[in-house]
Amino acid sequence: MPSLRDDIESRLHSLKSLHTQPAVIAKITQMLQNPATNAEELGMAIRADQVLASRVLKLVNSAFYGFPGRIGSISHAVILLGFSTVKNIVLTASVLELFAVRGGGKFNAHEVWKHSLACGVAAQCLARAVKYEGQEECFVAGLLHDIGKVIMFQIVPNEFNNVIECADKTKTLFYDSECKLLGISHQQIGGMLIEQWRLPTKILDAVANHHTPHGGSLLTAVVHCADIFARALGYGNGGDNKMPKVSDSAWESLGLDGVNLEKLLGSIGKEWEKAEVYLR
Repeated sequence: MPSLRDDIESRLHSLKSLHTQPAVIAKITQMLQNPATNAEELGMAIRADQVLASRVLKLVNSAFYGFPGRIGSISHAVILLGFSTVKNIVLTASVLELFAVRGGGKFNAHEVWKHSLACGVAAQCLARAVKYEGQEECFVAGLLHDIGKVIMFQIVPNEFNNVIECADKTKTLFYDSECKLLGISHQQIGGMLIEQWRLPTKILDAVANHHTPHGGSLLTAVVHCADIFARALGYGNGGDNKMPKVSDSAWESLGLDGVNLEKLLGSIGKEWEKAEVYLR
């Protein structure tokens, strides 16, 4: 008899709502890895999807990026922002589709999206504070860190709601409740999806281990801490009301004893105000 993990993995590969996402992301990631790709070629790839193109332009013209004049073309956006940032916007617009599921029971997809976006913002601010170079990948990894919860809700909604109820009744973390009841966690499911999408290994590691960052990469440590900072600031809700303990190894590897936390949390708050355009 197949285990719940095997069942989830099998259903993950057949979930129709996921099929269009990796195609767009994989194509653009492949283009960005080719040094010969220019802004016009990348713009053409994005324009091929009208919904995606309109979302990219909306986000580029938002307060989050703060350009004084209106940007009317994808190619112009690529030139102004750079390939890496445009890839993040494309990924954000694509991932938003996955969060646009109708909730049920105690699941609130909008609150999970809000928390995930806040974690992305917090990860980018934290990376800046500790002088970690990959700020864009921190945003992406933070944004995707709880994607496994959305997938879990779509695949096994009854079990998912049982986990939320257990976390609520026992005042424990969603992560601890799902491990206890299901024997598999949202970070593992998220890791399966990232692997299916063939995103970079560091992002896979960060998503698949953000609750267990011991011995992981610096990116994993950033996302682990950013998740907790976003919770502490009250942005969204990931399915529980308990504050996780910060991993000592993650804290030490990032050198957070030498960071002004009050200033860091303040910068996260300012960036969050800009990023709220993603919620509209």
